[in-house]
Amino acid sequence: MSFEEIIYEKANRVAVITLNRPARLNAWTGRMEAELREAMLDSDRDDNVGAIVVTGAGKAYCAGADMGALNRIAEGSETAGAAVSGEVAGTGETRTDFRQRFSWIVGLHKPVIGAINGACVGMGFTTALYHDLRIASERARMGLIFVRRGLAIEHGASWMLPRIVGLANALELAVTGRLLDAEEALRIGLVNKVVPHEQLMPTALEMAGEIATSCSPLGVAHAKRLIYHHLLTDLTTAIVEENESIGVMTHSDDFKEGIRAFQEKRAPRFTGR
Repeated sequence: MSFEEIIYEKANRVAVITLNRPARLNAWTGRMEAELREAMLDSDRDDNVGAIVVTGAGKAYCAGADMGALNRIAEGSETAGAAVSGEVAGTGETRTDFRQRFSWIVGLHKPVIGAINGACVGMGFTTALYHDLRIASERARMGLIFVRRGLAIEHGASWMLPRIVGLANALELAVTGRLLDAEEALRIGLVNKVVPHEQLMPTALEMAGEIATSCSPLGVAHAKRLIYHHLLTDLTTAIVEENESIGVMTHSDDFKEGIRAFQEKRAPRFTGR
């Protein structure tokens, strides 16, 4: 696929995907969604990529769905649910919950870091919930806004948001549609950290690079899968499955390399095997 609405770059074991419709504040389109998915799946398959960073070009991260598409839906010439239902294949994820339109992102083996550089609302907000980590510029503004457009909540945000910020905060954001500034987003746990605007990408790349070069790809994939899967299970299942994971990991090349690197006081050279 040729990319027209994103920029896709890979360097130093980190993939960077930039939503690239700056004149429209990176408003979400079907093509942008397809390109983002193609780039993420490519990164996930690439053994030379250890982490993925997603950001926006210009002043915004993503200002929500493209208004032209919303107008067509309001006029009845386009159906809102046409691309919503059904499973998404390609991630290797076996659980149906993590094969839906946006939830497939958490089924990726590689961690995804959202670098929120400005307005992140509506569809942009929803998709950012499926990133594993979120770093915000001090200029970021975030919110659901749907109730202020005659809508409610979408694409599993009602499941993800309370698990990130808690029930009371999730309900407030959903029913008021108000925007949060970066510091409030940090206070309620919506983002992991807030940094000066000019430090956003260096910070995101530093975090991604540390994961990609210092951590076992196999260990990261196992940890990510276990965390998300155990949001849907009981404690006994979590204990059993984590013990099974330990059994697999202790027979891996990455485990042996991690021990050798520690003993030899050097950086590890993990292979993901």
